[in-house]
Amino acid sequence: MDLAQLQTETIRRERSLLLIATAFLLVGIVTLGSLRSPVFSLQSPSNVGRWLFVAGSFVASFGVAHIFLNRYLPQRDPILLPIAALLTGWGLLLIGRLAINFLMRQAIWLPISAAALMTIARLGQDLRWLRRFRYTWLLGGLALLAATLIFGVNPSGYGPRLWLRAWSMYFQPSEPLKLLMIVYLASYLAERRELIISETWHLGRWRLPPLAYVGPLAAMFGLAVVLLTWQQDLGAAMLFFFTFLAMLYLATNQWQYVAAGMVLFIVAGVAGYQLSDRVALRVDGWLNPWPGSADRAFQIVQSLLAFGAGGVFGRGLGLGSPTYIPAVHTDFAFAAIGEEFGLAGTLVIIALYVVLTLRGFHAAARAPHPFERFLAAGLTAGLVIQAWVIMAGNAKLAPIAGVTLPFVSYGGSSLLISFIGLGLLLRISGLSPRLAHGHTPLLRVACGLLLALALLAATCGYWAVVRAETLRARDDNPRRVLYEQRIVRGRILDRGGTVLADGEVADDGTVTRRYPVPEAAPAVGYASLRYGTGGIEAAFDTQLRGEAGRSEWQTAWDDLLHRPPHGYDVQLTLDAVLQAQAQEALTGQAGAVVLLDASTGEILALASSPTFDPENLDDAWEMLSEDPSAPLLNRATQGLYQPGAALQTVILAQALDDGLADLEDPISNATTTLSINGTMVGCSAAISEPVTLAEAYAAACPAPIANLGEQLGADGFEEAIERWGLTTPPTLGIPAEAVDWDTDALSTTTAARAEAIGQGNLTASPLQMALVAGTLANNGKMPAPRLVLQVQDGEGRWRKRSAAGEPRAVLKPALARRLLGTWQHYDAGPSTTNAPSTLRTGVAGHWGVAVAGEEQPPHAWFLGVAPADAPRYAVAILLEHPTDPHRAVEIGSALLEAAIGRADK
Repeated sequence: MDLAQLQTETIRRERSLLLIATAFLLVGIVTLGSLRSPVFSLQSPSNVGRWLFVAGSFVASFGVAHIFLNRYLPQRDPILLPIAALLTGWGLLLIGRLAINFLMRQAIWLPISAAALMTIARLGQDLRWLRRFRYTWLLGGLALLAATLIFGVNPSGYGPRLWLRAWSMYFQPSEPLKLLMIVYLASYLAERRELIISETWHLGRWRLPPLAYVGPLAAMFGLAVVLLTWQQDLGAAMLFFFTFLAMLYLATNQWQYVAAGMVLFIVAGVAGYQLSDRVALRVDGWLNPWPGSADRAFQIVQSLLAFGAGGVFGRGLGLGSPTYIPAVHTDFAFAAIGEEFGLAGTLVIIALYVVLTLRGFHAAARAPHPFERFLAAGLTAGLVIQAWVIMAGNAKLAPIAGVTLPFVSYGGSSLLISFIGLGLLLRISGLSPRLAHGHTPLLRVACGLLLALALLAATCGYWAVVRAETLRARDDNPRRVLYEQRIVRGRILDRGGTVLADGEVADDGTVTRRYPVPEAAPAVGYASLRYGTGGIEAAFDTQLRGEAGRSEWQTAWDDLLHRPPHGYDVQLTLDAVLQAQAQEALTGQAGAVVLLDASTGEILALASSPTFDPENLDDAWEMLSEDPSAPLLNRATQGLYQPGAALQTVILAQALDDGLADLEDPISNATTTLSINGTMVGCSAAISEPVTLAEAYAAACPAPIANLGEQLGADGFEEAIERWGLTTPPTLGIPAEAVDWDTDALSTTTAARAEAIGQGNLTASPLQMALVAGTLANNGKMPAPRLVLQVQDGEGRWRKRSAAGEPRAVLKPALARRLLGTWQHYDAGPSTTNAPSTLRTGVAGHWGVAVAGEEQPPHAWFLGVAPADAPRYAVAILLEHPTDPHRAVEIGSALLEAAIGRADK
């Protein structure tokens, strides 16, 4: 291929690659503009103008540079400018995505930087003007460093003073300083490298160059130490010193110098760690960031969470949450790419720097003179080392470094210096079309840089794939909250379709959980992003979130489309009207209500007081959790109380079944009162002796039951408790409790009598007592409690949910009917129910008290069934220390009457 054809091919290839970079930027702009956010939407004229300016700046800068280089550097490397274009376009998209207020500034710096590139590429036929004034460049760099040490500022007003201000603009002297250092080293090493290698003196087995020749090189080490100790700039120190070592090896081909330099740098680093809190913070955050994830290591932890959130293919441009990382547009642009473009995006970025490494060292190998060779290699190494230092810091492969990602991160001075370095590379790549030979150090340094980039790629894969699930599940990952905010949880309905819980979707896609019937909170529970879930919201969380039954492919597809799952509905057995009535009846009174259909076990009402409003849970959580009255406790299922008179049915049934007594037996001293913790307990209703056992039981007299308990003995008592399942929590789906009780509590006669009347160690929940009443109403079969009727599947079809257990025989039907026949009959009356008069057949109930604590009124229990002649519904009422114990009877009777009234609706 002749020279003309080679130049034509160079132009064609560069133009094609620049068009690809331009297309990438334009597609990215359209992608951001299609988002619903008003910050990016192209429906806004201001946004359209902003992005048109950015696109115009990009096209003009690289288009003019391409035309200019076609004329003045036709034999240049055709890959270098497109690499810079793609990285710069990617950077513009990120700045517009992460810090749009800075986008116009970067777009203005771009043509300025392109103009500087063209000036450098055209300035002189060779680079002797750079080589000739090397000491001028060195002194200029040192002057910049001194100015920073004296006049340095920080635009934020705090932190390390690494900037200089001029004409209301800020720039970092470290940016031009690294370029001046490379120029100086390239010139010095090109002239003195033979002397450094040939003239040596011995120190034991070591061959060292004369101090006169290595003095200027030692100044580079001193520069790194100054940056590390005075400015506490670990990133700049790493960049300067590693670049210096790379160029020193290129000139000498002596690995000993590199080893000695690394030792010196480690020593300086240890000293900096001991003397500088800032350096120690960076190093500690690198070694183990997790303990300080909320403060000292917040940045690096959020960076790693971004890699985990991105996974393999990323969340999509504008769809991730990299802005959780402080200073993301400057120091953590690589982490932002990892989140929004995934592992694939980070590998592309790394690959671009790999290509830059290869093309830069290829230009160095083609350079006709040592100065150009060292300069090209140094510029390439400097850019790649800088990129590696910041990317490795983002991925916890190295301490966090306060340097920019070349061409990508926000920073006008950084962009300008990167383009000047690129201009020098282009200038050198166009000097000679032939490849020189004998450049083993170039190959070794290039391989070292490529290995470092390969290690970085593997590290990114580790965080994005191997550790992804662990990172996403961390409690301190704010993306979990954002994801949860967009999940449309399924509805919770009552048995008639009344909505008990639903989601309200805002314009930004966030969902607020609403509870139209707050009285249902004891059963429905709560769903809070801050405090988790409770009740049915917790028991059916996977169904309500829409995650139940989803295949891995469906989950992956939804994740790819950023489509949060849509939950399935859950229908409860509750009746919203009865639930509201039960909860309102407990207003101002601590206690619990359980109303169930004895024939099916379906819970119609499950009330607990005091309670809470699940819609206001987040605001009231601290107050609720510290409230001594425990409003978050579901007293109906988790409250364990002295059963008192409510236990009489259990003891009497066992005694009758064992043949120890008969309901018609006459009872003497039935009305005797018993002393419980200083409180005298007697019958709940007035009766006159002589009485039968049935009459004493109907009046809830404790003395006859205490006698029966003594007769039962430990074996009979244990059989009774086991028969009625009082030590086993009912299986309901939501948390339920049962007492841990054994016969050791019956060690004495007094203890046995106390246990028999429900005043011993045995405790029970209102739900358990409701099942006792339900057993009598269901002809001796204890119903299996059931709170959920049906649940939707992924296709919207309803699937019935059976009770967790099966009804089980506890008593013979005849015995159940005989016990129920002794219960007193109550009538709530016309004013308390809308039931037709033909359905008002009364309520049968058994009520009494249970002493709990000293110097306080006793608890009141009411067990009731209705209709009295053919029971279907059962209720248990527990009131804590009521002033009027008979209030339990009124609440229970009214609820049962209301249940009958709603039976045909």
